[in-house]
Amino acid sequence: MNLNNKKRISKDIIIYENFINNDVAEKIIQILNKHAESGNISWMPISFYESYSSVLPLDNDKEVIDLGLSPTIFSDIEKGISNAIATVHDLNPSTIVKIGYHTQKWEPGAYARIHSDNTDENGKSGAFARSKYAGFLYLNNNFEGGLLKFPDQDIEIKPKTGTLVVFDGGFNNMHEVSTITNGIRYTIGSFWDDREENDYSQELRDAWAKEMKETRAKQEIERAEWQKLLKQGWKLDINGNKYKPEEVSNDWKF
Repeated sequence: MNLNNKKRISKDIIIYENFINNDVAEKIIQILNKHAESGNISWMPISFYESYSSVLPLDNDKEVIDLGLSPTIFSDIEKGISNAIATVHDLNPSTIVKIGYHTQKWEPGAYARIHSDNTDENGKSGAFARSKYAGFLYLNNNFEGGLLKFPDQDIEIKPKTGTLVVFDGGFNNMHEVSTITNGIRYTIGSFWDDREENDYSQELRDAWAKEMKETRAKQEIERAEWQKLLKQGWKLDINGNKYKPEEVSNDWKF
């Protein structure tokens, strides 16, 4: 993984261009699609509208080897992101703890409203408190929309193939993803902490578990409603308004 092309956007938002090269990124998408077609992985809806997530293939995956990639490509990417997180935040790489590492597919119409990765909209930490640091690897750029925006800082990042963006996941970096207006956006997302789970009190962990259960239940209801509308031919824009995709002109207003 290439950590040399480093560009600091703000105090704790860093871009690594060409973290992986275009050929590797393209092959990863091919691998993901082949696994999805064969049923080896499933694209499951998540809390962002029309965004779907899946686990990544394991080391020595046949599709990976058949396309000539390193048998450990996905664990190598994971390690590279971990090292980038440690470098950006001046942490010892050995103390970085993985909270989540997955791939995402953003369909046309997908978006993520403004949010913090480890606090609520008021800056209060809760069930997601351990998602202190975020790292997103962009696997393609042949789509329209899908900008990573940090509105409070007037920062917009247009994803480029093979680019890794890492940032502090806290309230200071509230961010959003603008609507995908054409094409499909593929990413590898990850979240990290600098403390082991057992470093937190049992009381706090129990409170997080309770909150997480409640949050997931609410998200499941919301996703079910989204799927119901999709089956009826409706989509929702970033403001929650229904629209028929076939009636939307090329000049999207989202």
